[in-house]
Amino acid sequence: MASIESALKKLKTKKVMKASELERYISTRTQLRRMVEAGQLSALGSGLYAHPSMDPFAASLIATARYYPKAVISNITALVFHGLSDERVDRIDVDIPRNSSIRNKLICAHRVSDQNIIGAILPIYHGQKIRIYCKERALCDAYRMDPDGPLFLKAMKRYVKAGEVDAERIAKYDKALSTNVLRSLRQELADE
Repeated sequence: MASIESALKKLKTKKVMKASELERYISTRTQLRRMVEAGQLSALGSGLYAHPSMDPFAASLIATARYYPKAVISNITALVFHGLSDERVDRIDVDIPRNSSIRNKLICAHRVSDQNIIGAILPIYHGQKIRIYCKERALCDAYRMDPDGPLFLKAMKRYVKAGEVDAERIAKYDKALSTNVLRSLRQELADE
């Protein structure tokens, strides 16, 4: 029992751990499964666990950043992180180079060309650096997913309302990604 308490204490400090890291304290995967069923651990994805006090979204972002450091958090996940959307996030969207792969049910990996992996920032989130696209780059993702739909339009309205508009950065990403976010931004600013 002391090893389970030690594991939970370590997990509370680290927030997220792999099963292989927990094996030092908990000898079998069956015991891990029982702890999840008892609510002592939260299962995030294949072999990833969080302390039950952690918000599942925050724990998933931390796990992605820690165990997949070359992946860039993108799409709806980045929009939600930046407060530009309130969509439900079941899997963490990430962009990875075309020649790489990630296999974990926690993550939805999008293979993109190296030149399209632009606009990544490294904010500190719950004590962990995460690699995520900036707000302006996330808006370009929203445009690519839903150019005239509610996802993009709502994100644009929230971006403008926040008051930190960077038209120059949007123009740069528009050109690189063949999007047309700047036109929508200008229209939104004119409607204000």
